[in-house]
Amino acid sequence: MKLRTFFLILVVPCVCFMMTIGCASSTPKANITQMIAPESKIKSKDDTSVKVEAKTGVTLLESEKVRLAEVIGIKINDLKLSNNGQGEKKSYEIELLLTRYDKGNAFARSMLAGLGQIHIDGEIKIIELPDKKQVGAFSISKTFAWGGIYGASTSMEDIEQTFANAVAAEVTGQKPKE
Repeated sequence: MKLRTFFLILVVPCVCFMMTIGCASSTPKANITQMIAPESKIKSKDDTSVKVEAKTGVTLLESEKVRLAEVIGIKINDLKLSNNGQGEKKSYEIELLLTRYDKGNAFARSMLAGLGQIHIDGEIKIIELPDKKQVGAFSISKTFAWGGIYGASTSMEDIEQTFANAVAAEVTGQKPKE
């Protein structure tokens, strides 16, 4: 009887909690609008810059744009190291147009799953420089809606990490690092 009580009180909630951890860290899938040719995937010796803009009506601070651009740049630099550097060195600009950026409300998320959701959606273009030729385009959407302590403790910065993983994975052709 004591073992059964221990199992119900401690093990079941721990397992349930561990199952919910995946949402904030799960990398979203890209919706491809222009396939990136294999020769245009970012390679180890290629240079990249990231530019983040917000669609009219989407509000975020300039510092948030800079932070997101830096996070995406770091993720790209990390994943591109796995790509062969054969061929000539190229330069790319990654243009992100945020179509939705909603930090949600941590208190509402703590009350009930689904309330106070975090959203980040964007349209991404890969531009080959210096010709400014678009070599690929896709969109990514990430939503976080868990409740309880987990929901309250998850921030926009956590969701930006997984969003950046998805962008980096798509432009390099590598699997995202979880």
